[in-house]
Amino acid sequence: MSATSNSSTAAMMASMMSPGPASDRAIWLQRNKDYSQQIWWFVASFIVLVAVGQFSSWVASKVFAPCPVALSEKRDTEGSGTSRPRRLSWGRLPLAIVNYFRVLAFRNTIDVGEKYSFTYAEVFVTVGYIVALFTWEFINTTNLAGAPLDPLYWSGRAGALASSQFPLITALGTKNSLISYITGISYDKLNFIHRMTARVVFILLWVHAGTKISFLPAANYQTIFIRVGLMAIVAYTILIIVAYRSIRARFYELFFFTHFAMVLCNAHHYKSRIMLIGGYFHTRAVTPIVSYVWPSFLIWALDRLLRLFRIVYFNNYFGSCIRPPNGGDASVELLSPQFVRLRFPRPSQLKWTPGQAAFLVMPSVSTIPFEAHPFTIASVDSRYRIMGKPMERTDTAMTDEPMLTGHMAHWEELEFVINVREGFTRRLASAAEQGKKVKVFFDGPYGFSPNLRGDDSVVLVAGGSGISLALSMFLGLVSDVQKGTSRCRKVIFIWSIRDFKQLDWISRAMSQALEVAPEVLDISIRIFVTGRLREPDQAPLMDEDESSVLSGSETPTSASMSRPLQTFAAVQITQGRPELGKLLKDEVAATVGGRMSVTVCGSQAIAKSCRDALRIPFSSVLYGGPSIMLHVESFGYA
Repeated sequence: MSATSNSSTAAMMASMMSPGPASDRAIWLQRNKDYSQQIWWFVASFIVLVAVGQFSSWVASKVFAPCPVALSEKRDTEGSGTSRPRRLSWGRLPLAIVNYFRVLAFRNTIDVGEKYSFTYAEVFVTVGYIVALFTWEFINTTNLAGAPLDPLYWSGRAGALASSQFPLITALGTKNSLISYITGISYDKLNFIHRMTARVVFILLWVHAGTKISFLPAANYQTIFIRVGLMAIVAYTILIIVAYRSIRARFYELFFFTHFAMVLCNAHHYKSRIMLIGGYFHTRAVTPIVSYVWPSFLIWALDRLLRLFRIVYFNNYFGSCIRPPNGGDASVELLSPQFVRLRFPRPSQLKWTPGQAAFLVMPSVSTIPFEAHPFTIASVDSRYRIMGKPMERTDTAMTDEPMLTGHMAHWEELEFVINVREGFTRRLASAAEQGKKVKVFFDGPYGFSPNLRGDDSVVLVAGGSGISLALSMFLGLVSDVQKGTSRCRKVIFIWSIRDFKQLDWISRAMSQALEVAPEVLDISIRIFVTGRLREPDQAPLMDEDESSVLSGSETPTSASMSRPLQTFAAVQITQGRPELGKLLKDEVAATVGGRMSVTVCGSQAIAKSCRDALRIPFSSVLYGGPSIMLHVESFGYA
């Protein structure tokens, strides 16, 4: 843009408002620049504060964490054995304060209707961000003539402050977010803040645009400056409407395709490439402000580059095309009308921790070839393979060899349990019904998994397809205890299912883990069947197409047959819904000292029940109660 066009644009901008002294315009232009910088200092300071808190917590966990205990040692976590009354210990005051902060920030919620529930931490961040932006928006808006709230001051400032937040919104929406690595908060948790900041900025933009439009002469609509500004805000408005939770949940592909059309790339959470293009040209006339817009393109491009690298690296890129791992296709199995299981070989270079997720691209199933969908990985990699011979949890020495099965080893494949809804997942279920194989391109892993190695007792709660997270974390935990890298001595596994036959989903992997789990690990598997309790045949739970051929033999051996899960003493099957509140409260009351971890993956109702149950009083830790960590992966939160 030339100097002449800059001058004409500036003159047009001035004419859009009621006439004012030139000194007034100089003041509000300078304040627009200064306040945009100040709001960024505020945001950056908060990010650093969270990062310091997370880093301090990590250091404390390493410095003060007790060492893993030997497999031969089984600690008394329930107060059995030598019974002693709980006494007040002021030495546990710091731990009690930390625990009560967790209760206040992450377990107390504010419910809005039946669908929306926000933790105090989410409300605090939201309210703080809104108050900060609108404080900077309306302070010092008295003009030189003494008139308060002069539109000449706050209307232009609204646009400046909104534009300054574009890099933050973009960074929060990326999968490889620098903010995520700095704070230790996974991208899916940051997505709440991404949407919140986008909506607050949306309001600021309409404060800016609405005021300008009310004073704008008709002739100015013919200028590029105004047209690109209108294009930007219309695109942004469409994205905000389509991203509304009810619309997004019910018409996810409409949400995806709208973003695709607006963004012109496979980035369904990036609120505004078209908007940014329009915003860039609209703000070029204001040099200090445009410097906040173009970094958004760099942030987005870096994220796309990293995702492309993952796809190339983990999908064995050779020549001119990307091939599935090991040149094979993924098998799709219809577990029930509501669920599909997808499995394919694990690339040897791929590692992940239990509980992480991945984006899957299936060109033959997707409406557009590079449409990506996130799913939690239900299997574990070779670092968490379970060693030993099948046994009845005796003192028989474990071997260094992995267990033999009729399937590919659980740690040598990627497995996903997918809930069937409409659109993409419905088409995937149709492919499973037809016995088709699908090509899958893997993008991941993503997210941060809770570290359970320092916990004395672990509770895993799952509902439906939430078993993907719970099962992988259970297998990883058993492996860690076997290797002596975890101090956990008790694990409670709670799964709520509709049909008894859904046990088949986990029977093979769970049975293998139970057969070789160390005796010092107290395991309780609680299965709750909400539908009719009808037991399947007691035959070994193996797929028909996988039970005939084993390594070097065509006849299944006893070692290759998975023992039915319901025959294990550790497994208890109950008809009805789990009373999660009572189960968790009883476990907390029975646990003496130490650390207790509760990991939840299920519906909003399951998540809320667990949060409510773990609102322990401040005095609980002072009197010897456990220090409790709660990790929630809730369906429909995004």
